[in-house]
Amino acid sequence: MSPAPKTATAAQRAYEEIKRRITNGQLAEGAPIRQDEIAQAIGVSKIPVREALSRLESEGLVVLTPNAGASVATLTVADYIEMLDMRIALECRALELAVPNMASSDIALAREMLAAYSQAMTQTEWSDLNMRFHQCLYAPANRPRLTAMIRSVQDQMGRMLRLRVSSVAGHERSHQEHVHILQACELGDTEGAVRLLRKHIEHTQREVQGWFRHALRAS
Repeated sequence: MSPAPKTATAAQRAYEEIKRRITNGQLAEGAPIRQDEIAQAIGVSKIPVREALSRLESEGLVVLTPNAGASVATLTVADYIEMLDMRIALECRALELAVPNMASSDIALAREMLAAYSQAMTQTEWSDLNMRFHQCLYAPANRPRLTAMIRSVQDQMGRMLRLRVSSVAGHERSHQEHVHILQACELGDTEGAVRLLRKHIEHTQREVQGWFRHALRAS
């Protein structure tokens, strides 16, 4: 019975390595995933790599094609909009649960995130700080499964995709909306904070749709 835990560990390592390469942009949309290379890099056989790829396919990060192998999933505008719909549903509920539990230390940490965001100079910094700010808001909800689902949606978008969304949403506009959301949280205005968060994500949806329209015309 001892080999089973070893196989599971190898599959988990393969899963984490492939997912890391996808979410940080090392493996771009549509890029082939070479099983031999992954297996050699982490010192496992191809069997746990195949298990990891099946798991990642179920999460929407990988496409498995018979006789062609695995590749990174390519997202369409419809995929972006659906994931932002998921963000609205999940994050609005998380914030609704979080606001009544927020302590002064939670507000202070969120302010630190906003201060860093306002000083950031690159899209990478904006994207990463944006995600950390939102995570900071939802942590007081004390719903680990819910926050894990929110993180999963972010992972599906991937870092490079978050950068694209971050760029079309606009740095200054996003910052001001974050400030207003945090102000409502500090006042204990749960309904107002949730309303502002919903508008914030819906605004991003419209900007993303506009970006794709213009990109299509230019191509």
